[in-house]
Formats: sequence, structure tokens, C-alpha cells
Amino acid sequence: MSQLKEYTPLPQHVVDLHSSSRDPEVGMYEKQQLDLPSDTQQPPVPSICGMPLKYVSLVTLAVQNALLTLIMHYSRVSSAPQHTYSAASAVLLVELLKGFISLSIAFMRLDPNGTSGSLWSPREVFRPDCWKLSVPAILYVIQNNLQFVAVSNLEAATFQVSYQMKILTTAAFSVVMLRKKLSSTKWLALLFLALGVGIVQIQNGSSSGHSSAKGHDMNAFKGFMAVVMACFTSGLAGVYFEMVLKNSQADLWVRNVQLSLFSLLPAIVPIICTNASSTGPAPGWLSQLFANFGVWAWATVLIQVIGGLLTALVIKYADNILKGFATSLSIVISFLASVALFNFQMTLSFILGSTVVLVATWMYNQPDAPAEPSRWTA
Repeated sequence: MSQLKEYTPLPQHVVDLHSSSRDPEVGMYEKQQLDLPSDTQQPPVPSICGMPLKYVSLVTLAVQNALLTLIMHYSRVSSAPQHTYSAASAVLLVELLKGFISLSIAFMRLDPNGTSGSLWSPREVFRPDCWKLSVPAILYVIQNNLQFVAVSNLEAATFQVSYQMKILTTAAFSVVMLRKKLSSTKWLALLFLALGVGIVQIQNGSSSGHSSAKGHDMNAFKGFMAVVMACFTSGLAGVYFEMVLKNSQADLWVRNVQLSLFSLLPAIVPIICTNASSTGPAPGWLSQLFANFGVWAWATVLIQVIGGLLTALVIKYADNILKGFATSLSIVISFLASVALFNFQMTLSFILGSTVVLVATWMYNQPDAPAEPSRWTA
């Protein structure tokens, strides 16, 4: 859901952030301290109220992922289909807010004095290679729309577990496009992941295929196929975006502004097509754009936007193991909340499949064992 990816700062950026004019005596004092242990010279760990920021961001991200699934599901099934808000309008609003926030952060990083400490210039937004962001932008818009289709036809817990297939698709595209090599443990984890998701779907296949929630018909097969397509587009967009970042020196927030700009056109297209099928544009067309936007619809949009910022914090301050923990925690929260709020029926297949998915997620996020040094020395 999120579109913010990891970006390694350039060496000159690091120098600019940490270099400053110093007194010569201070410099002499620092030279005398070179023989001190390295741990005494490490920067302080970022924290909030005494808690390390990486743990705060991870727990917050886990809660955000679970809340997004639960609130999005409730906002779609709590009313009749003719009274639900437009998913395309929600996607458009999310892209607008993400672009505005990214642009604001980028301007805050801009040096108003125009010195060498400036990390970017406004001209970089329209640099010649910005067209490369059009591909992941279109894929992300498709993915976000498919998420609404999936969560409208699956229980929140089932969607949360099934959506972990994006780990499988991301790994596959990383191997093909980035020539990334996976260890045997990661391949085994991907196999368990696919197996676990398949076991979870047994619960949906054993039913009649349709269920009703307050007049809203849910088609389990339609929801699962939407999840599969969403995971496919998510994996391809994520790996392509990473490939663009690795081959570019542009600032991360500038790239996110470009991503949001290219997302506007594909986000508007389904809205225009929907209104073109009617008798004609009404005078209050703009108000109809956000028709039936209640509290839960706005909550869905805001939580999606917050999730993008939290993802950036997790990428910056956490590692893969902790990110896997956040994913597992969000699955557990969604499962417990679905049982309590939506009368979700626990079955043996769902518990078994969810356990396999949790184990596979943990296995995949384990660090690779370092290569053993050769015992023979010259």
C-alpha cells in the first residue's frame, strides 16, 4: 500500500549533514581521542519518550496495517453497494495527500540560501528521467484499486493473510529484474508461504462462495483473484521502483513527488469512465466525486497516507527481522479483531494456514548466514 522505498543517501549528502566549521582547538582535541573505543563515538539512538524509534515505528506500523484492513473492510461492507463510497475517488485522494506531504518534506529539505548544503532543487522534479516513474505509478494505482475489490469480498483476516503473497511476488521479480540471489532458507520460506495461503483458501472454497454482510454480497473467488493480481502489481512496482532508485541520484522525496504526479492520471481515468456512462455530467459533479464519504471512508484514506510515512521510518531505522515481526503482529491483530468485531468463524484450516504463513514470514526475514572463511591460509 505504501509507495515509499528505501533510498541510500549520497556520500556528499552525508558530508554536508555532519560537517561544520569547528574551532582548531576542538579539532586537536578530537585527534587526541582517536584512540578511544569506537562505541563511545557512535551517535545516540533516536528515541521517543525513552523508547527506541525503531520499535515505536514497528509497533505503530503493525497496528496501522491491521487497522487499515479492518476499517477498509468495514467501510465497504457496512452499507449496501449503492450507498458505498467510490473506491477510485479514495485512491485519487490518497495520491493527492501523499504527493502534498512528499512535496512539503522535500521543500523542508531545500536550503533557502542556495548553498552547497542543498539536497535538491525544484528542477529535479521535472528532470528528463522522471518518466521512469510512470510505470510503478500506474501499477500502484491498479494495486490500490484491487485492494478495495479484495477487501470488499474477503473477511479482514483472510485478506490480511492472503496479501502476504506479495512477499512471494516481490522475491520473484527481484530475482528476475535485479539478479538477486536467494538462499535455500528463503526459497523454502516462499514455498511455505504459498502453501499456507493455499490452506487458508480451503475455508473459502468449502463454503458456497458467497456470503452476505448487511446486504453486501461477498464473492470469495473474486476477492482471492483480486488479491493475487494486487500482489503481482505490488511486487512488480516495488522492484521496478527500487531499480529506478538504485540507478539514480535523485532525492527520495523528489521521487515520491514524481510518483504521485504520474499517479494522478491513471487514478482519474476510472472516475471519468464511471461518470461518462451516465446521462451526462451533473452540475454538482465535484460533490458527487466524494459522495457517501463518511467517517470510515475518510479514516481509510488517512490511515493509508499515514502508512506511507510509517513505512519510511521503518525502512530507515529497522531491519528485516523487525519488519517481519511487524507483519506477523498485524496478522494476529487482524485475526483477533475479526473474531471480535465481524463474528469471524475460526476453522482448523485457517489456523493451520495462518501459522504456516507466520512461520514462512519469519523464515524469509532471517538474515543469511555469512560465508564461512576458508580454513587454508597462505
